[in-house]
Amino acid sequence: MNKMRWGLVIALFCSFITKDTFAFTVHFPDSKEHVGVIVHDNSIEVYEKLLSAIDVAEHYVELCPCMAGGNILKEIVEHVDTRMSEAPRLCAYILIQPTLIDSKDKQILENARLKWPDRFFYLFTGCPPGSSILAPNIIESHVKISIVDGKYIFIGGTNFEDFMCTKGDAVPEPIESSRLIIAGTQRPRAFRDQDISISSVQLGTELRKEFHAHYGLWSAYAKKPWFNKNLDDFRILSYPELTVEEAESAYCNAIEGSPDLVTTDLKNIRVIFSGPDESKNAITQEYVDLINRSEKSIKIANMYFIPKDEIIESLKSACFDRGVRSEIITNGCTENSPSLTGVYAWGNRMNYFFLSYGERPSIWKKFIFSRKQPSSSLSVSEYFVPDTQLHKKCMIVDGRFFVIGSYNFGKKSDLFDYESIVVIDSPEIAQKASIVFKKDLSLSQPVDNSEIFDWYFNPVHNLIGHLQINFMPA
Repeated sequence: MNKMRWGLVIALFCSFITKDTFAFTVHFPDSKEHVGVIVHDNSIEVYEKLLSAIDVAEHYVELCPCMAGGNILKEIVEHVDTRMSEAPRLCAYILIQPTLIDSKDKQILENARLKWPDRFFYLFTGCPPGSSILAPNIIESHVKISIVDGKYIFIGGTNFEDFMCTKGDAVPEPIESSRLIIAGTQRPRAFRDQDISISSVQLGTELRKEFHAHYGLWSAYAKKPWFNKNLDDFRILSYPELTVEEAESAYCNAIEGSPDLVTTDLKNIRVIFSGPDESKNAITQEYVDLINRSEKSIKIANMYFIPKDEIIESLKSACFDRGVRSEIITNGCTENSPSLTGVYAWGNRMNYFFLSYGERPSIWKKFIFSRKQPSSSLSVSEYFVPDTQLHKKCMIVDGRFFVIGSYNFGKKSDLFDYESIVVIDSPEIAQKASIVFKKDLSLSQPVDNSEIFDWYFNPVHNLIGHLQINFMPA
């Protein structure tokens, strides 16, 4: 408690004197390397690829899954432990947000650390207070990137926890588990998520530096009562070395021999990191730029649809003003929705109206807007698999650009959290992602224009929705 109190005082003070850093983007525009990319349909697919890579690892397993826990975490640690017995140089670093860690999870991690004191390391991230007085919140590590041997990269939205790492495309089995209740809140029994696997030595070895910068930042916070949010201070620190030759020698047949592997040029891939150390969020700006440049189509699958104003304005300009075909899949508040979606779904729904009509009128203007035609370029669907939450953070633009990562279309991702996305310029990869998007549409319920209209002009729904837009903490 004392640490939190001092952290708040120092954060409020430092918010007026701390300089912002520049955005951090990993990009090799002149690279000649060809890389392999697998677009996964669901969390189980990427989880299995991760385990396969761990099973042949020789040097480093560096995991930043954000949240983790339960049997999924147990199995990961077991695979690491088994491989450490076979590969004497293998070391593991795990950076975890502790929200879903219970006593059993912690004991599993601690047992591995005690067994391999010089080779197995784990660290829980903290939740220091943000520096905004007008919009108080906490800063969290939301980055989801894992790297094996500096070559195999796993990035997307999946948390490696029992009820979050699921296929999410069928009605989940009834089950009783203490893990389904957190802070008195009932969690969904399944998540529908998406990730990609990348095979690239040049990208993987560079991302290792960023992983250890984040590890260093949270390690420093664990030792001090104040929070240094500037990652540049940790990017200059030393980290465990891995040569290019060592990374090149890694081989995982489950990835490199996969029939789903698509080859593209590394120069077509950018990984962007953002956080509270920026005055202007680089990921937010990337979304705005891609949407503003769109000409034919935008496909978005996102847990929330309450993005920063710049993003929603750019989407309105695209679909309402320019007629760009825009398809959105998000969470609603239906008979099939998990109860958890009720805390933000009405905010999602108020934004449907803004894109459909290009305005946010007062509700007394209902008659006036009843004579207007909604945009024919917009279609919205709400995920409809029972007790399953869509957790994706994906966008496909013009059948060419594919964006995936940890960044939610919620304001916390813009203002407070450390996030990452990968942007890939490849029609073939975008096509693979579009196949998954089409499947998600089949698992969703289309929203009718009349529903969008009625929800907006219902006084109760309008009030709740705009309260969620303005004050939802996530």
